[in-house]
Amino acid sequence: MILASCAREASVRELPASQPAAEAIPLGNASSTVSRAPDTPSQAPDSVIGDADDEFVPPMEDSTAFNCTPKSLGPRDTLTFQLATPHGGELTVRTPSDVYFSFVYPKLQDPTQKYSIVRSEDFKTMSTLKVPADIRLPPQVYGKDTIPEAVFSRPGQYVLQMGENMASDHTGPPYICKVMFTP
Repeated sequence: MILASCAREASVRELPASQPAAEAIPLGNASSTVSRAPDTPSQAPDSVIGDADDEFVPPMEDSTAFNCTPKSLGPRDTLTFQLATPHGGELTVRTPSDVYFSFVYPKLQDPTQKYSIVRSEDFKTMSTLKVPADIRLPPQVYGKDTIPEAVFSRPGQYVLQMGENMASDHTGPPYICKVMFTP
């Protein structure tokens, strides 16, 4: 068995000397199987090597570093973000239908993408950002990513995320806040 990880250190966790017996429950016409853990400690592994995914840190929700109000948003309201500075240079929203929009993102090499509401470098030092609920931006959907549409259009929960390198696997946990939109 070979275990590999990309630029991550492995962690070692100890297992108990013996594990309880486990019984698989057959599904449909499957045959019945029973498996047992080793009865003697000498047959049990001493440790298990895991990867850094076991150390997943969940997003930080509604903290003093990133907060948004009001929690119940209407079409004529203004969404206000309170941010501790300095902070990440990206701000995105996920709609109830799992479509993403970027309010703020770093300057890209593609000059046709001009929809960041403020420059990422300026956003990193802002302590307050106000966004009208009727804002229109292009969704992050292939083929529709150049045509602005209403971000807050369907009723439900919208999840706003602030962080750095959010499209990458090499980022810290994002800060999030949630708002309910009622048209």
